[in-house]
Formats: sequence, structure tokens, C-alpha cells
Amino acid sequence: MTTFHMVHGDSLSCEAIVRQTPDGGLLMVAQCGGPVEPHPANRVYFWHSKDGGATWGEPVKLWPEDGRAVYQTEVSVIGNEIRVFLTLHDGSFLDWECRVARSVDNGYTWEDMGEPPCFTKFVFFRGMFETADHVLIQSYQRYPVTEELNRRLKAEGRKMWHCCQEIPWNENGILRSEDGGKSWQSYPAVRLSHTAGVWHWGEPTVCETEPGHLVMLLRVNGTGFLWRSDSHDGGRNWSDAVMTDIPNPNNKPKLLRLPDGRIALLNTPAGIDRNKPKRHPMGISDRHPLELWISDDGMKTWGYRRTLLAFPGGISYPDGFCTPDGRQIHFAIEFNRHDVYYGMHEVEE
Repeated sequence: MTTFHMVHGDSLSCEAIVRQTPDGGLLMVAQCGGPVEPHPANRVYFWHSKDGGATWGEPVKLWPEDGRAVYQTEVSVIGNEIRVFLTLHDGSFLDWECRVARSVDNGYTWEDMGEPPCFTKFVFFRGMFETADHVLIQSYQRYPVTEELNRRLKAEGRKMWHCCQEIPWNENGILRSEDGGKSWQSYPAVRLSHTAGVWHWGEPTVCETEPGHLVMLLRVNGTGFLWRSDSHDGGRNWSDAVMTDIPNPNNKPKLLRLPDGRIALLNTPAGIDRNKPKRHPMGISDRHPLELWISDDGMKTWGYRRTLLAFPGGISYPDGFCTPDGRQIHFAIEFNRHDVYYGMHEVEE
């Protein structure tokens, strides 16, 4: 059984993320506001639910107002701390600064932790998880933008993602911490080239299929499928990326490891109809249906497949978590770039 509850509607809503707070409640974080994404009016808000997602509080702005666009790409719960990884920029992903907001009261108040580890600019930090040997892993995507290039693109009034020649690739990799998040080391995995004028967001999602074996899935625009890279040494070295047979219409996927070792995938497994007119330049009208796949053989096959939402439209950027007993998948989506929804799926035996 799958249930949905609407959390918020706005002129824009993007990349909603739901997590369980240390006290057992639910926290939703999403980018909202402005006519499009990215835009100088984009801001990050949070909501709380104390009744299992049935109702949600009013939106509260997470980051102090300073005139910059704000975007969140990951919400991590580490012990009694909640960390939100933020991108601050000028509305076109230039003057890009990375910050981390921290809460130690279940996500009601927030403080600026400063810059994240390893990379401080032009990086999106993605999902964090803990391996079987208690190593923290966090994925990232990085763009090679120098200060000089940033100044030139701003002077020319250009958008970052229109600059495939000046920014020829993005790097997708992981950070590792063996001391509970006090120190980190970065390990690049896959470099996606912006060839033929196709800009790549990457949006890597990573999980551990067995001790030491990590799998990364990537969004690779224009191919119609997810791509995969493997590491057999805990994320230090990675294989070349290869295209999988998992359809994907230029949308972020999400991998989750269940307590019994099975691997779950939230994805919109639809191909790309290149002859179909798009309502939106990002092709979000093709992002449906939302499905949950579960593999019990290390992502070789997917024996459990359930459609969570089949309504036509843009079901974008699913993200969530699994309960400790493995019986429920809690997730968030944004629909048609306006509405934030919370969902819960009870995993059938």
C-alpha cells in the first residue's frame, strides 16, 4: 500500500527531501519560490510532521535572508545532528558557494556550520549513508569553474549550464569519513563530458550492496537510461561508467539499502520520446510513473516492482529513507515543479 499527502504548493518547488528526525518525527526540506529554478528568488524551507506525515506545519525559511538564491541537495542525520547541504548562488549557479546548516534540536533551529569538507564551491553534495564497517559515504558532483571563468560568465550575462565549451565536464565521486564525519577524503569516480552541447547534472546516488562493494547510479541526460559505476574497495577506486537497462527520463534516482541487505531504487523508469513536444525545457512532463524496485541479489535483477504514482506529469527528484525494520519506505517528490508531496510505501512480503 502507498499513501500520499500534499505538503506545500508554490510558484516553484524543487528537490524535496524527507528524513526522520532523532526524536522520531518527520522533517521535509525543499527549495521553493521564484518563477523558475534556478532564480534569484529561490529559497529553502522546512516543514515538520508529528503524525507520521498526515499533516505538516507551516513552511519556515531555513537560511537567513541575504539576497542570494538558496538550494539544498542533501539532508543527513548523524546521531543527534541534522545537516543540510546548501548551494548559495546568484540565481544562475554563478558566484556559487557551498555551506552546511546544522540542527541539534530535531530541525527546528539551524546554525551555520561553515563550508563543507573537501570542496567549497561549484559542488552539489548528494546522499550520505553509513557502510557495514561504519564508514560514512557521501556522493557529490563537481564542476571545474575557476574564479576567472565565473567573473567572465557573469560579465557576459550567461548561465552556467549554457557553457558546455567553457565547462567541459562534471566530476561525480564520493567523500569518505572513518571517524564519524570529523574528517573526510574525496575520491573521484566518473567524469561526464558535456559533449554535443548536452549538459550533465550527474546527480549520483550510491549504496553498498555487500561489504566493500559500492554501486553508483547516474543521471546522464539524453541517453534515456541510468548509468552505473562500481567500486570494490569501499569507494577509493571506480570502474568506467556503463549504461544500464534501467530507463530514466533525465531525472534524479535514489538508492536505499534495506536492513536485510536488499537494495531499493526510487526512479521514474520511462524512456525518452525525442519526437514528443516538451512542455518544459527540462522535459519534466515525461517524468512518470514513479516506481519502487527492490533487488535481493545485489542489483543484478529487480524482483520487486511497484508503481507508486502513475499520474502523468513531472514526478521529479524522489528522495527518502527506509525504516529500521525495513517495512516502510518514506519518500518525497515534487510534482510539476509546483507541489511538494510526502509518500509512504509499505513493503510487501
